[in-house]
Amino acid sequence: MSPLITDSATPKTAPTALLIAKNWPEPASTAAGRRTLDVLDLIRESGYRVEIASPAESTPFQADLNALGYPTHSIEVNDDGFDAWVRALDPALVIYDRFVMEEQFGWRVRAECPEAMTLLDTSDFHSLREARHRALKTGQPLDLFNDTALREVAAMARCDLVLMISRVEIELLQREFQIPTDRLLYLPFLVRTLPEPADWQRFEDRTHLVMIGGFKHAPNRDAVQWFQRAVWPRVRKQLPEVECHVYGAYADHAVQQWHSPKTGFLIKGRAADALETLSRYRINLAPLRFGAGQKGKILEGWLSGTPTVTTPIGAEAMAPPGDWGYPISDRPDRMAETLVSLYRDKQRWTEVQGRGLDALKSGFSHQHHSGGFIQRLRTVAGRLSEHRHRNIWGRLLWHNQYRATEYMSRWIEAKNRNA
Repeated sequence: MSPLITDSATPKTAPTALLIAKNWPEPASTAAGRRTLDVLDLIRESGYRVEIASPAESTPFQADLNALGYPTHSIEVNDDGFDAWVRALDPALVIYDRFVMEEQFGWRVRAECPEAMTLLDTSDFHSLREARHRALKTGQPLDLFNDTALREVAAMARCDLVLMISRVEIELLQREFQIPTDRLLYLPFLVRTLPEPADWQRFEDRTHLVMIGGFKHAPNRDAVQWFQRAVWPRVRKQLPEVECHVYGAYADHAVQQWHSPKTGFLIKGRAADALETLSRYRINLAPLRFGAGQKGKILEGWLSGTPTVTTPIGAEAMAPPGDWGYPISDRPDRMAETLVSLYRDKQRWTEVQGRGLDALKSGFSHQHHSGGFIQRLRTVAGRLSEHRHRNIWGRLLWHNQYRATEYMSRWIEAKNRNA
């Protein structure tokens, strides 16, 4: 593990916040990476020194976190060396990036830093995404109460606060899983500065359709395949001169097989700058058939002034169905009809572009959401003992009888030591 590094931008006496990240943030590759940096900025604004630890391998595309003032540390799972390290760091706040990080490190933090407030950043409700994927593949009814849900909701119960990016998922957690309101904290994607429409490329200067999204994310892979198979032939028949360009990090061999110059369907690989790339195209696509949370690709479409056509899953948690300027549908014929109409009709295209700007103003303002986030952190930190006392499910799960993840980790640790 690296030695502790002091962030000169924050007073040395400030309390420390530690992010335990599943992956090093890649803001140029994923919306999740950009959101992570937004969350860290808010935590720093609330008065913490922020440090980041992860068991993941480094990648050439990760953010230069040290240059941003966030010291980084490499950690390992099932390693008791973490215990002494985190005890010395003595964080006042620990953020788990995904529930699997809470499973791996939560019990260690609880043992070594029992007074640290804990925040689970879900990014999206993973078990909802998995349930939708399974229902799509099998044709069976949606089963929210799957094995992943047991783990994810348990991690939520063990933490002091749960950060959610979707109001739809907050309502679902309250209704179906009885998660109390005082444990859920809403924070959407944040936009600090609204774009100026005068700076956007004009309708006449844009051509083709675009799709963007990392291929490690299963909903993105499915969306590309489905669109190419079910929707694109209908569009291409009416717009034979138009191409569809697909951008995304981690396009493996299977993805490359979808590249089809003959039909105008082109796999372009990683986009160096998502907003600059999107700004060249007439229509942005988000044909998602399953998923959860908010959709970075749609936000980027709005920010670049590129009208975005999506499905009910894509629209969820982004804007109400009536606010898009076209009928939201996952039927291939209706999506194709919408795309062709928007591509040809400048007036309708401009209307949909304006709807995207309206959505940015109403739902994603940094100024509107940042203050409430910071105040909530301070309120819970100020009465942490009382807050935890009321969390009966969390107290139950921290009872020795139910600490299976800890004991499994201890067994692996002992096994590795004796190997």
